[in-house]
Amino acid sequence: MQKVCETYGAYFSPLSRLPAAKISADVLSEEKVHDQIRLFCRTTWVPENSLRGRRLLEVGSGFGIFVAVTRTQYGADTVGLEPAGTGFDTSFEVCREVLKEYGLNPELIVDAKGENIPFPDNSFDVVFSSTVLEHTDDPWQVLDEAIRVLRPGGYLQFVFPNYGSFFEGHYAVPWIPYLNKSLARMYLRLWRRDPSFINTIQFLNFFKVRRWASKRRDIRVITYGADIFRESMLNLQIKNWAGLGKIKGWMEFANRLKLLRPATAVLLAGGAFEPIILTLQKLPKAGENSAFGSNAASAPKAIS
Repeated sequence: MQKVCETYGAYFSPLSRLPAAKISADVLSEEKVHDQIRLFCRTTWVPENSLRGRRLLEVGSGFGIFVAVTRTQYGADTVGLEPAGTGFDTSFEVCREVLKEYGLNPELIVDAKGENIPFPDNSFDVVFSSTVLEHTDDPWQVLDEAIRVLRPGGYLQFVFPNYGSFFEGHYAVPWIPYLNKSLARMYLRLWRRDPSFINTIQFLNFFKVRRWASKRRDIRVITYGADIFRESMLNLQIKNWAGLGKIKGWMEFANRLKLLRPATAVLLAGGAFEPIILTLQKLPKAGENSAFGSNAASAPKAIS
């Protein structure tokens, strides 16, 4: 915890104006992993106990908590990818230490990037990633690679920021949807924030992701996350991870003014929901067995 606070937390604290200790606690939280598993199982209709013995791949393992918790508490055969870095980005080194603390083999975290996943085709039942895709060099190649290593009938869930929305989570500030990089840097200077980090971010949004998905004939998209956003907004169900507490405050204020429901409708109409929760299934070809068997038939229908 101390090392994460002194590196990762210390780097992001000036950007978000959140305490380094809170930032570090959030990325090391087991409860966050349980939330992620509940969301995955809810959107795919895969029971939690069906994860036991399944091959899971996490793209961008951060500090290794997802790998550790899914192996020790859900019985999954999980491995992770995390590129080695320097400076504040020492997560590869730390995540291997975390696995040792859980009594796991540190080699379960592989030094690799999502653009070149070092596993054969059809290797995993589930490919998962959270708040990583926006930090990759080529997000579309990462998604293509993730589908390549996914078994037919298997599920992919990638959660990442929507830069068509009204909130920027790294800086924890309100956002102007669909800004380009030049305007984004000017905007962050108005908030007296260092804009250099935004240069490293891929500005993904719902429409870009939907365009990418429409070109693939080997997947069915279950959700992009709009339905989850609607429910979370109308029921004031926002977790206090990182800067999300600010969003909950705005929601409560809008609710008191009776503006929450119409505001939600406007945001959804503009593709401005947050985050994107890309959840899809790789379609089996004729004669191929499905990774989750008959569960595929009972899963929710793909969205249009």
